[in-house]
This record gives sequence, structure tokens and C-alpha cells, in this order.
Amino acid sequence: MTARNKWIVLGLFALGLGLGLRLLWLPLWGTFDTEVQKAWSARAASVGLADIYGPPDSEVLDAARSRGGSTLRALLTTPFPRTRFTWWGAEYFVDYPPGSLLVLAAAGKLYGLVDPELPNRRAFNGAINVAPLLGSLVIAVLLLRSAPGVTGAWRALAFWMNPAILLAAPILGYQDTIFGALGLGAVLALLDRRYALATALVVAAGLVKPQGALLVPTLVAIVLREGRPAAWLKAAGAGALTAILVFVPWWSQGYLLSALDGCRRPLTQVTLAPLGLNVWWIAGYVMDWERRGPWPTARIVRIGEFAAWAGWDPRLPSRILLLAAIAANLWLLLRRLDDAELRRLFIPLSVILQVHAYALFATSVHENHTLLAVVLAPLLLGIWRKGGAVVAATSAFCFASLFLAAGLGRKVTRLATIEALRVATVLDFSVIVAIGHVVLVAFLFAWAARCKIGPR
Repeated sequence: MTARNKWIVLGLFALGLGLGLRLLWLPLWGTFDTEVQKAWSARAASVGLADIYGPPDSEVLDAARSRGGSTLRALLTTPFPRTRFTWWGAEYFVDYPPGSLLVLAAAGKLYGLVDPELPNRRAFNGAINVAPLLGSLVIAVLLLRSAPGVTGAWRALAFWMNPAILLAAPILGYQDTIFGALGLGAVLALLDRRYALATALVVAAGLVKPQGALLVPTLVAIVLREGRPAAWLKAAGAGALTAILVFVPWWSQGYLLSALDGCRRPLTQVTLAPLGLNVWWIAGYVMDWERRGPWPTARIVRIGEFAAWAGWDPRLPSRILLLAAIAANLWLLLRRLDDAELRRLFIPLSVILQVHAYALFATSVHENHTLLAVVLAPLLLGIWRKGGAVVAATSAFCFASLFLAAGLGRKVTRLATIEALRVATVLDFSVIVAIGHVVLVAFLFAWAARCKIGPR
């Protein structure tokens, strides 16, 4: 058997194994977020999308005008009424962007073909996980085609068989590979100088998951630096058209304002690092140590609770740190764009740095918020000697974050068991991982500052 044929056989085996595992785990119960996704999916599929966020535009405008003064100011500052609905005994409302609702509505329609009553069963779990499975397939294909020969195969394999990705989807039921496929497509489009396509994909990614905003600094810097004004207009038009298409189901029925409000709802969280293992997770642990005594179990802390203890609001220093990291990241990127080889490396690396800077410094970070870095890291293989280390480090941190938050999901792992594992190290292991995240981000920026193109 020739070397080429051996690689083909290995690739087919890995494809089959990864696909088999994903299909086997498709009906798992995931995290509590899976329940929320099923509730949204059932509501969208059975009742429709139009009023899933809130009241019609006419009602929202009347309420804004009744306050007196500027209608626009009232719209921007007044909390919108939210549609609340009950599904299998629990009440829900939607606080995620419209792109995710389009995907979940399709999942509900798919499940309705099997059981029109949409009962809360394993088959519904499977329907919810179909779109992330398709997203994973798209990512694997894009990575395979991102480089010729063995390099492309290794990149695809580094994603397809990555334990962190398998844990995220389908075991825990996260939808991040949908957003990840769009983000990866945007980065590849930037590498090819297809600015309009990249902008459209970034907008689509942001309307599926708020973390799409992490692609924006790199996108804007590259388009402004490399493109001409005509390219800027074309890119802006492509982004605007993408947004219009996503909002059509609401705009066409008079519910655009409530749908727009849905985009800003994730920004209103009041918890400090809700299972995002970062500097604020450490800060919350320090607070509990001082208040409750040595070696406490790390927990989710509310921003108000921390502010009352510390005497200052953590959101301001969080924003300052994040802005400083963005500035440093863009400085590193813009210095390399004139070199074709470094440009090929630094576009994906810039987004990876942005993802981890956000996940380290921002408040209200969740355990799955570094998955985009895991999706993009394989693009560094074959062109940078640190590429393998970045893949391993970002994947290990992501896996640890997911596992320490949810184990293997509901009806498989008890959270009490995970908590017992965490405190077995005396210093809560999640805090150790958070400290490791500080070290990881420092190494990523240091490696980026000193990097040179070269094979693994």
C-alpha cells in the first residue's frame, strides 16, 4: 500500500469513527441549556417565530412615545416586554439572537415529522444536535481544504477527533459548531481577501451567537488596511444584506424591534464569570476565601455581591483590560500583514488571541466561550512550529472548562461528583485551571510577539 493510500485509509477510518461516535451520542441529554433550546425550538416550530421575543413594533413604539421625550432614547433605555411561555411545566423566554432561533425552529420542524406533539424525549435531543453535527462536518471539510495533502488532513483530524469538540457537541449539546463553521469560513475568506464574503459570514456568526463579535476587530482591521473604499462599501453592503435576511421573519410581520432587543439580551447578565474560568472566577474565589475561610468551593458570584465586597464594580476594569488586549492584538496583527507568510498565520492567530483575551478578562464568560479558538487553531498546523502547542493548549483548557462545568451531561454525570473531583485538589481545581488560563494567554501573546513562519 502506498503512503497516499495509507493516508486515505486513515482518513476514512477517522471520519467513520468520529461520525459513529457523534451519531451514537446525538440523543444524549446534554446540559440544562439543551432543555432551554428544546423549549425555544418547540415554541418556534409550533407557534411561529414572529412574537417569540416580545410584542409587535406598534405596541413597543406606543409605549416608548408614552414616556415623552425622545422616542429613540426610550427605545434604547426602556426594558422591552418579553414573551414568556410554558413548555413541559417550566416557563421560558428567549435571550439569544435571531439566527439561533432560525436553526432551532428548523430542528423543531424536523422533530415534528417524527412526533407532532413534540414531547421531551431523546429523539428531541437528537433533533437539536443535528445542526451542530452538520456544523462539525462543514468545519472538517473546510479544514481539509485549507491546505493541500497531509497538512489539510491533519488539520481536519485535529478538529474532528478533538475530545473538547466531541464533549461540546454532541455530548453536552452545545450549538457552537454552527457558529464555529461561520467563523472559520470568515477567517478563510479573509485569508483569500474576499472581504464581502468574510463580512457576511461574521454578521451571520454574530446573529447565531453573540461571540461572533470576537471576529470583528480582526475583520475591520484587515478590511480597512488592505481594502479600498469600494471594497469597504461592498463589505458593508454584504453585512447589511445578511442581517436583513436573518431578520426577515420578524421584520415582515412587524416584530423587528423585539427581535433586535433579543440581540442585546445576552449583555444584561448580572453574574461574574458564570463558569468561565478566568480572572473573575479567581476574584470570586478570593472573596469567598476572605469571607468564609480557607479552601472554599468556587461558585458563581453575582456582580453586585462582588462589588459590595470589593467596593468597586468589576465591569470597568474588565473593559479596560479587554480594550488593552484588543489593542495589543491588533498591533501584533497590523505589523505582519505586509508579509504574505506572516499574514497567513496571523489572521487566524489574531482571532484566537481575541477569543482568549475576552474569555480571560470579560465578566459573564461561560465555559464554552473558547470553542471558536479550538475550531481555528488547526489552521496554524503546518505553518508555525507552535501550532501544535496552540491546538493542544486551547483544546485542553476548553475540555477542562466544559468538564468541570457539566461533566458528561445530565443523566450521565452528577454535578456532586464533579464538585467532589474539583475539591479533591484542596485548592478547587477549577481555580487551578483559571490560573492556568492566565498563563496560557500570556504564552499566546508572547509566542505571537516572537513568532516566525516554519513547519511544526
